Amino acid sequence: MAEEIDDNDFYRENFSADSDWEVFNAQLGEILQKWDVTASGIVGRSLKPEEIFRCKWKVESETLDMLSNGIQVEHYQAHLEEDEIEEEIRENRCPQRTQCHQDLMSSGNSFGPPIRSSSNELHTLARIYGLRRFIVLHPVNASVNYMKSTAEFNFFLSAAAVVAAEVGSVVPIFVQIYDPKWNFFTGVSPAPALRTNFRLIGLEKAPPECRYLMGLLTLFREKVPASYPQSAMVSVCTTYALDTMRIRMPMYVPFDYGLNSEDIVVAGQVAHVDVQQFYALPHGYKPESCTEIYLVYTWPELSEHVAFDSEQRTDFIPSKAPLGKVYLSVEASSYLSCCLRDYQAVASVTRSLESFVGRNFSGTSSGAEGINPLDKLTERQLTKRRDRNYEMPSQEGLTKRLPGPMTESELCELLTYMFPDMHPEMALYPYVKQSFKNKFDPMRIKSAVPDSLVCRLSCLLATCHAHSGGLDGMAQLWAAFTRQLRLLWDNSLAVPGIAGFPDMRTCLLHQKLQMLNVCVERRVQREANSKRKQHQDQALAISEDEAEDEGEFFDCDEPNSGSGSPVKAVLSLKPEGRLRRLGDERLLDEPEEYLYIPETQEPVPKTEDQLQDDAEVMLKLGPGSGLTTQMMCTSLLSDMEAFKAANPHSQMEDFIRWYSPKDWEEVKDETGEVTHQLSIRMTTEGNTWLRVWQQAHPVPVARQKRLFDDTNEALKVLHYLESRKMHEIYNLTIVPVLHSSILKLIDICINAKVDDLFSPQIEQLLTDLCRLSRSESDDLPPIGPLLDDLAELERRFYQFKCFERLSGYPKKSTLDQVKLQFLEILRNDNCCTIVNRKLTAAGDGTLYDILIPKLEHDMAERLISKDYIIRLDGDSKSTEKGLYLGPQFMRAIVTGEKLRLCGAFTESTAFV
Repeated sequence: MAEEIDDNDFYRENFSADSDWEVFNAQLGEILQKWDVTASGIVGRSLKPEEIFRCKWKVESETLDMLSNGIQVEHYQAHLEEDEIEEEIRENRCPQRTQCHQDLMSSGNSFGPPIRSSSNELHTLARIYGLRRFIVLHPVNASVNYMKSTAEFNFFLSAAAVVAAEVGSVVPIFVQIYDPKWNFFTGVSPAPALRTNFRLIGLEKAPPECRYLMGLLTLFREKVPASYPQSAMVSVCTTYALDTMRIRMPMYVPFDYGLNSEDIVVAGQVAHVDVQQFYALPHGYKPESCTEIYLVYTWPELSEHVAFDSEQRTDFIPSKAPLGKVYLSVEASSYLSCCLRDYQAVASVTRSLESFVGRNFSGTSSGAEGINPLDKLTERQLTKRRDRNYEMPSQEGLTKRLPGPMTESELCELLTYMFPDMHPEMALYPYVKQSFKNKFDPMRIKSAVPDSLVCRLSCLLATCHAHSGGLDGMAQLWAAFTRQLRLLWDNSLAVPGIAGFPDMRTCLLHQKLQMLNVCVERRVQREANSKRKQHQDQALAISEDEAEDEGEFFDCDEPNSGSGSPVKAVLSLKPEGRLRRLGDERLLDEPEEYLYIPETQEPVPKTEDQLQDDAEVMLKLGPGSGLTTQMMCTSLLSDMEAFKAANPHSQMEDFIRWYSPKDWEEVKDETGEVTHQLSIRMTTEGNTWLRVWQQAHPVPVARQKRLFDDTNEALKVLHYLESRKMHEIYNLTIVPVLHSSILKLIDICINAKVDDLFSPQIEQLLTDLCRLSRSESDDLPPIGPLLDDLAELERRFYQFKCFERLSGYPKKSTLDQVKLQFLEILRNDNCCTIVNRKLTAAGDGTLYDILIPKLEHDMAERLISKDYIIRLDGDSKSTEKGLYLGPQFMRAIVTGEKLRLCGAFTESTAFV
């Protein structure tokens, strides 16, 4: 007995539900409406020649949930310059002609450069068809889930055609098929009563007749859906490749110890990069650096009946081309840029210096906090070395027992470069006292004076990191440098290559070394004054002994017992520490006494980080704190005490007349008589100046407490340098390294007489470095973009040297001719014109004459591609029925036996 089956258990398909195709159409329609792809009745201006290859592009993207991985919809639109063009008469414009039709017929954008620019990568569809606006559909993960079946092609292409018709789109819509690396697209572009179909095919081995113009014209006529009365227009481009040009510029590393010897013996021509000034940075180019040279000859627009091109004979040869260009594709890697990129990695190394060279590498206690204050009271006097003339301290112990990859002799040579005064018999590059106004503007880059100690040290650190042991070699050099500074301080010798007061316009490392030099100077001056005072005291003691021997005595009446000794009373009013008179000014209370300028202590030097620390302390304490007032008024109190000692009968008004004349104001009374008085800010209740004046005692500068402790400050500087971690050393030296690198490139360009060619790039590098060096953030901004621009400048210089040799300089061309044509290469995306028969009848001269013979004997071998474009356009007046037939376009790219056909054929959608 058959079992009864319940129909309710079976799935019943609901045919009223939306299908995937309908859902996809709805989503795509919303996106197209948002991008405004409808026909607005306004066709944009015609494209300028090669404008489509130079302009910037705007790309919008949307993702649709379709199939398993989704569909990416991308909208490409070129940004064109707005020009004031007269409005064409609307009656003369065909209403069916769209912007797509106009772009297909634009012969000025037929052929782009054979070299693709990474900075402005152009989409394949824009290169093939010259379109300024189009839409592309492709799977999200196209490299893996690409379309490979005809059903998928038809699904999305039919959807694009239906949606475009519904929304009234006139923008071409393409579907990417097959593997993305093959660049196969199929598409459609609707217009009123017209539709343009885009198809691409590729043949690995094409028929011989289809690789020449005659066969392509026959194929084109077969594909055109209608009969056109006029002739087709043909554009042809042939591309030849010359031999790759290499110029051997071997690596030069300062103090290389044979590092570049293996680089010199490489076969080939060797050209050295000449420099006028020594910089401790490597230069030269890697062996794989080369320039690929392409010659492109173009016939922009010909009638199909004018030229002949078949397997037996062709008219498309370079000597008959109306337009020829040379393209230089450069791949050059410089040792200088590689060195700087390697040094950039130190920014992330947080290891301490002691982890590389061990503890107590300086040979003494590191840090000012390790100094016993009692030692200052029993500090021994100057050694005999300080009493004698300048003598070089011994180098023994500077490089001894310092772990690292460099030997003692190698390290000694680097120290000799930084401290040439220590070894005058070995010094090759002594410091030159000269003005660097033409190369260094301290108001711009926060660096150091070129070729100063800071620049030499910074360059050596980067070079050692790249070529002498990496981080270990860099740490070894820094440790030896700090040892040398401590030796100079111990012997009261100035640091060479550094001069002046701590300058906030320079980098922090330069300020620290300036501070150390000031400490040495103050120490020598203080000890000299102490020695001079000691001699004066000895002379005074001798004179007093002689006076006692004479036996002369003086009687004096004793005053009242409560008034003290009259001698002390006289000494208390005795002026001390006078420097000179202040003109003819006299004291207000004592008109008979002149006002004297006192000897004061020199200003207290501060580095940038110390000023920042003081500002933070005062900010935390607040304006009303007594400690804040004390910090601000320490120097003022010292000057007031010195002034009172030099002018015993003075008042605060006398001090203000010398110290702050603007606060001594003129006042007219009722009778018109002119008098003087203190300004309001000096007479306000609770005035700081008045309070400090009341606290000040008459103490000359010789007996005052030092405002600046040179010993303590010097030890602080030494401890600061010895306690830096690797990334902190990098932060201290990266700006001087970059600055020296740019100066080295300037030197190379000047020596090669091409500084005028690259001056805009160099000026931009200096501007970017100025902005980077004066960053207000605690961490340095990323230097990657600056390094990229610097590497680009070096690549351009290598390109110039190759082009210079290509142009036959100096035998067949002058330097001015080479520079003039290379300037065109810089401006026109690695391209310069060698044939332009609209301007001259037989080419542009030298470069044309040099390159043509290179193609005559092996022209077929050097030909890498032929590009044919056939266009056919009609208007409403050219047909009997007054209909616009639309544009017909076919591009054929022939590479050897391979053929790629790209067609855009327009057909009518009206039923006649």
